[in-house]
Amino acid sequence: MKKIALSCCLMMSSMANAFTLIEDIKVSSDPITVAIHGYTDPVIIASVPTMNDKDAGVISISNVTSSSFDVQFKEWPYLDGVHGEESVSFFVIEKGRHTLADGSVWEAGKFPMQSGSSHVFFKESFEHTPHVLLTAQSQNESDAFALRVSSASSQTFGVTLQEQEDGNGHGEESIGYLAVFSQEKRGALDTDGLYYTLRQEAINQDGLSVEPGTLLIQEEQSKDQETAHLLELTSLLTVGNQLFAQDNTRYGSDPMSLRYQAPVDYIIEPGEQTGEFGNIALLGTNGLTEASYTASRTHSHHKTAGGFDGYNSGTLINSDSPGKVTKGIWISTVDEKHWLQVAFNQAAYITSFRIVQYKEASDPGMGPKDVTLQVSYDGQTFTDHESFTLEKSLDQTIKLSKPAVGKYIRLQIDSTQGHRYHVISELEYYGGFVKGEITDPVEPPASAQGTTCESIKAANPSAASGLYQVDPDGHGGHDAFDAYCEMNHLGGGWMLVASHQDGLDTLNSVTPLVPQSIGVTGTTEWQSARDNMTTGMMFVDEHQRVSMISKAKLDNGNCANLSQTSNLMSPAAPYDTYVLWQNEQNGCSLSGLDYSYIALGTKYGARGESYLISGASLFQFDVKFDVWPYADERFSAQEQNALWYYIK
Repeated sequence: MKKIALSCCLMMSSMANAFTLIEDIKVSSDPITVAIHGYTDPVIIASVPTMNDKDAGVISISNVTSSSFDVQFKEWPYLDGVHGEESVSFFVIEKGRHTLADGSVWEAGKFPMQSGSSHVFFKESFEHTPHVLLTAQSQNESDAFALRVSSASSQTFGVTLQEQEDGNGHGEESIGYLAVFSQEKRGALDTDGLYYTLRQEAINQDGLSVEPGTLLIQEEQSKDQETAHLLELTSLLTVGNQLFAQDNTRYGSDPMSLRYQAPVDYIIEPGEQTGEFGNIALLGTNGLTEASYTASRTHSHHKTAGGFDGYNSGTLINSDSPGKVTKGIWISTVDEKHWLQVAFNQAAYITSFRIVQYKEASDPGMGPKDVTLQVSYDGQTFTDHESFTLEKSLDQTIKLSKPAVGKYIRLQIDSTQGHRYHVISELEYYGGFVKGEITDPVEPPASAQGTTCESIKAANPSAASGLYQVDPDGHGGHDAFDAYCEMNHLGGGWMLVASHQDGLDTLNSVTPLVPQSIGVTGTTEWQSARDNMTTGMMFVDEHQRVSMISKAKLDNGNCANLSQTSNLMSPAAPYDTYVLWQNEQNGCSLSGLDYSYIALGTKYGARGESYLISGASLFQFDVKFDVWPYADERFSAQEQNALWYYIK
């Protein structure tokens, strides 16, 4: 029997009911009807379903009208079809193109599709490639099916409809899409204080931490039991606290869906709570020292810890204060976006926060107005948890709509109340701490140690690939670090320095860098590997094809060589493209087909949109690589989309 779901909806946009967010509907294999209001031709986009019932499947939407739609969880046909309750949210948008006050463009549409692949053109071109999300609007045939996006551009995107691996063809269905472009990748949905964020990540079956759980790829097993999947670039759209996501590549061809795995139940401990309301972020409590507090920028006569010392300027407001730090405030006189961060010693569970100001800073508008609370487990990759617009007030407490969980808690200040100075006199956090670990730790490095991966391999020829502790100066003046050593290809002893994909916006440092990560190694690790290079660089793509170029050729790059890149997050750019190495016969403009280079390209380090197809790629029109596995003798870009960069 079909049930009716009564949902609490959030309406926003200057256009009546152009958007609706329907949150946390319980969906099982039994179909239910969800009511909507105020639409003529709605497009329904489903969030990533939870994984309470681990059987694989997809969210199935059908019977979409102007006032309702039906939804159920459909397991793949090889399973029994009975599925427990999952939590799913829905973003409803009127078909058409919507430009919001923040300049972002949202286009929703529908198209017919059956088994196979096709291309869809947007109603109008976007300024740059948008983030694309798909949800089927019909279930004309009973079997579950998945939708995959690939080859997106500013004008079009590819789409594939897949049944289970041993399934037959699928008849025509109506497919809904949402394409979003935002220059800032975040903003407000016009009214009601609801914010959105956009980002792109690489995800496989091991998952990506998306506070407080994990977003992962789940393959079906109709043909075989294997569920390993290549990393897929995935667009993530967060509206409020709800996560919508879509894989945007097809590096792995097996049918799959995205699932959200909530953390194992954990216990919240109060920790040391101070002051009138139970502040857990006071200096000197819960293991916090002055070094635990950092900011994007702080005035030279002040310290970041001054915003966490229990003083409102010169006035004591927390009797547990260890004493005033400098002038008892945090301040920056530079007019730019800022952030303040607390690095807790264990994962914090934040339910609310308080900002206190003194009158001389509040009256002229130095206090924060638009803020975003961000969380991280590693201090490198931060996730926007929730955004707020604050009042001009001397003392206000903000309650989160959902607890924020992370070891690193960061408050980003997007704007002030009107002044170019940024001031927070006291910032307090309330909640507690998670008992035990809530994310899977990276496997510890192997006990073997050497000055390089090459020396470790030489000392132990049977050493397996994995994390090792490397001490470049041999237990001397520089700290050892963890490095991933590849011990199988081309004699082994190669250190991983970058794990890169086409289509990424930026390069981010990851410590320790492992093949499952997407990013580049830290500055210390990179410079050590570069300066101790004896052999050259090796590249392994997603199909396990191996390329190599010698040290002599790398050293002689006339436009760019490795020594010109001190930080892999900012590679050399002789003309307009991020490269690790470049050699060219005439000039350095990558024109005339007389060049060779190693690309480490991103949206902000590429010519036009070339990063979408050759961000991670190799070119050899001029100097030839020593090992070259590709059919095309000129470049690799048409035959691969991902590279692991190693050095020896």
